[in-house]
Amino acid sequence: MTVIVTSIGLLLLYILHARRTPNPLISLDLFKTRTFSIGIVGNIATRLGTGCVPFLMPLMLQVGFGYQAFIAGCMMAPTALGSIIAKSMVTQVLRRLGYRHTLVGITVIIGLMIAQFSLQSPAMAIWMLILPLFILGMAMSTQFTAMNTITLADLTDDNASSGNSVLAVTQQLSISLGVAVSAAVLRVYEGMEGTTTVEQFHYTFITMGIITVASAAMFMLLKTTDGNNLIKRQRKSKPNRVPSESE
Repeated sequence: MTVIVTSIGLLLLYILHARRTPNPLISLDLFKTRTFSIGIVGNIATRLGTGCVPFLMPLMLQVGFGYQAFIAGCMMAPTALGSIIAKSMVTQVLRRLGYRHTLVGITVIIGLMIAQFSLQSPAMAIWMLILPLFILGMAMSTQFTAMNTITLADLTDDNASSGNSVLAVTQQLSISLGVAVSAAVLRVYEGMEGTTTVEQFHYTFITMGIITVASAAMFMLLKTTDGNNLIKRQRKSKPNRVPSESE
């Protein structure tokens, strides 16, 4: 709680400083760009859900299902593989559906995928654990790439650098928040009497899935024409690939 209060206080102090300084490090005018504001808030909201998966899944496999720590960690490899494969298809998806429909739809799919982990049990065949993780990796890669590009789409050359810095910080912050929130939710369910360890993880996945589905509402604020400047540019020529979440 002390860290949260201190962080909010420092944020408010910076806002006051930025308003009084002619050339602040990060200009508040950035947030007057609608797609940038939606992208930043959407990043924070959706990664609360997606950020929980690398934390909760190995933990459930190890503590709940009895997997060895090494095997539980390796089970996240299909997610990374799916993410890599999806990179080659993101541009085609965005051209066909547009940014608004893509982000709303893929965020709902990710939320449902997270919630369906509540159906997994120690008795399931290993391929039934691997396949959903692979599909989730593809969906998350599509979402991250679309979110990042729409966030920076309408920035000018003057503020693109600052916008990219804010986006990078937001990504790391939201992933940390996702782990913290999911751990807090798991802790709440641990306090419920009459539940097993596996059930507590299942309830946590359902909760985080609901949070992710709800975050899709943020992308409904986008217009169907948002991001068309990027799509048209891609049709005229073949530029470098759109940046991923790590860029």
